[in-house]
Amino acid sequence: MKKALYCLTLIVIMASLFIINVPLFASEMDDRIESSAKQSYVFKTYFRGDDIKVQSTDGVVTLTGTVSDESHKSLHRRPLRACPELKAWTTSWKLKAKSKR
Repeated sequence: MKKALYCLTLIVIMASLFIINVPLFASEMDDRIESSAKQSYVFKTYFRGDDIKVQSTDGVVTLTGTVSDESHKSLHRRPLRACPELKAWTTSWKLKAKSKR
């Protein structure tokens, strides 16, 4: 009886540690994805003057913001390909209005 109670207690403790650790791992993974996208050459060079927001949730990245040039809309794929944890991405771009001179 004592041995069964000990085993059951150990199983409950191990399960609770696993359940607590899974969201922490997902959060770390999302932080790494966001950081690597923001630190990439493409973001630092081409998106420097653009207002781009990167948000990752469970490995799915959402890029939103305003880009200064139509060609910048397709550049977002390059820095994201380097992230092995990335599952998918979505984008929502707006094009900056060019000032008339």
